[in-house]
Amino acid sequence: MRLVLCSLLFIPFGLLRAQGLPLVHPWSAANDPAEQTAYVWWRHSHSLDSWGGLSLIGPQWRFAVRSRLLLVTQSWTTRLNAVFQTGLYGTYTADFDELYDVLRLIDFLRYQPSRNQRFYLRLGPLNRTRLGTGHVVDFLHTAAAWDERTLGLELAWSTAALDMEAFSTDVRRQAVAGARLALRPFFWAQTSRFRFLTLGLSYVRDPAFRQSALLEAVNADLSLNLLPTETPALVPFVSLAHYRHYGTGLRLGASLQSPNLIDLMAFQLRMGLDYDGKAFLPGYMGVFYPVQNLRARILDPAAYPHTLRYAGISLPEARGGNGFFTEVHLLFPQRFELWYFFRKHYGSQRLSTFHFRLFLRTRELQVQTGISRSGLSDWLALFQPMGAQSWLFFETHYLLARPLWLLVQARYTFERLLDAPEGIACYLPQRRFASMLGLRWAL
Repeated sequence: MRLVLCSLLFIPFGLLRAQGLPLVHPWSAANDPAEQTAYVWWRHSHSLDSWGGLSLIGPQWRFAVRSRLLLVTQSWTTRLNAVFQTGLYGTYTADFDELYDVLRLIDFLRYQPSRNQRFYLRLGPLNRTRLGTGHVVDFLHTAAAWDERTLGLELAWSTAALDMEAFSTDVRRQAVAGARLALRPFFWAQTSRFRFLTLGLSYVRDPAFRQSALLEAVNADLSLNLLPTETPALVPFVSLAHYRHYGTGLRLGASLQSPNLIDLMAFQLRMGLDYDGKAFLPGYMGVFYPVQNLRARILDPAAYPHTLRYAGISLPEARGGNGFFTEVHLLFPQRFELWYFFRKHYGSQRLSTFHFRLFLRTRELQVQTGISRSGLSDWLALFQPMGAQSWLFFETHYLLARPLWLLVQARYTFERLLDAPEGIACYLPQRRFASMLGLRWAL
């Protein structure tokens, strides 16, 4: 038992839990293997990548130069990324046309004390933030519109009796922010059924830029472990969420999970039911929230520019319904991750959602991909062409001959257009692609 508990210190999936506590819900990028580069906590390593090649933004090809600096110490990990793109149609100035672009050089900056894994701090664009059961905040991503990506903040602290998680989508004042407190009132109990009984309370607020677009949400959840063992754990949960001035939703489900299976991997298998009232969307603050909220909408590319027609359903337009979701999350530390989530919506609107993340790292190859889709009718819609409510990221690094590397990157993002007459920010899907050759030096 002591060996299992100590091994939790080396499992990214359990970084935010006190020693011996089973992970109930994934939280933020703390367990992202793409950002976990050190195989042992005492490793120090620094590297510099320099790339050159072609990039495609929308319909235009350009020549691109990219540099990436990675710094890894015992407690800090930092990655900086800079790019310059120019071509026949001129230089792509969106990469450096405002002071905030200096901050956008930061991919991430994370602090995680190696000898005290109960604390976690990260600065950078959010890419997988979830609060509690994901009833309100799920897969929150602040780089959906790449040129307007914002640097967010994630913070977590955990003890045997209490978990605290907080996030902000922007280091500036006008930002979506949220926090969650989870209390284990019987943490001293001998049996795991009582010891891991958890009461959670979350609050999320979007101050927006005008009072009519203010959004506040409150979420309460309850979970416990039904098995006599700490790992694996069978954790049923119930969640109640409410958007102020809008609707309410209820979520019931269960999760079979382990933060450390035979010192090899972490996994979570989750299923649940949603009961959604009018003006309620589960996981509303997610991948598309920066471009699909009370003050911003995605345009239908099939109608633009002849007709100004929005894609998707806004929160006030939601008519309610029911949903059933399944989730599979497998993680081998630093090496491999598979994360699948699909929620089928049963109602009169197309509100089914899909998320997929895959990561693989070897000595010669690193592959990372992520897909999120919304506005689906059912699971078969995944085999149809990607629509307006689609986000995609693909990146691979392949070692051709040391120190020469090949970089291939593709991205489905959104570009900002002129605001609609009613003041709504309008976004149109945009496709990007880059293929580059580069050198990697150890510093």
